Amino acid sequence: MSRVGMQPIKIPSGVSVTFEGSNATVKGPKGTLTRGLPKVCGFEQKGDTLRVTRPTNSKPHRSMHGLTRTLLANMVIGVTEGFLKELEIVGVGYRAESKGKELILSLGYSHPIHFKIPEGIKIEVPSPTQIKVSGIDKEKVGQVAADIRRLRPPEPYKGKGILYAGEHIHRKAGKAAVGA
Repeated sequence: MSRVGMQPIKIPSGVSVTFEGSNATVKGPKGTLTRGLPKVCGFEQKGDTLRVTRPTNSKPHRSMHGLTRTLLANMVIGVTEGFLKELEIVGVGYRAESKGKELILSLGYSHPIHFKIPEGIKIEVPSPTQIKVSGIDKEKVGQVAADIRRLRPPEPYKGKGILYAGEHIHRKAGKAAVGA
């Protein structure tokens, strides 16, 4: 049995979950999320608890069981609390600023990079070397943070680049330290 899939999803007050065919819609205080889910799984809602069921113990049904439950749980968390990814910029002269629907990054290239902020995502720049990406869709928040990081990934020699907050970069010794 899927350990993740068998866990019930607690639905807080002020959140409603509706199903239309294979689509689930979750409405909450922060917004509304709609997502297509695998048709294999069924749903049982009793009071403020939602449970995901599967028809058989076959391999495809087991693999979709935990996925469906996690997707639904992330939707519920998203419309109640939201998701946040923090990025740090390391490097002399590297900085970020937010202007309207655009994030402007100076990352050591010959030109500034203009990153368009997608709908449903909020980007804050509390300091020139910090970026906070937030929103209600976990997948979209993670993808936007990964796209920003990809503009200048951290390099292993000096550690310069864009990193996730708290990320550890395995540092390499340079040529001078190799042999003498």
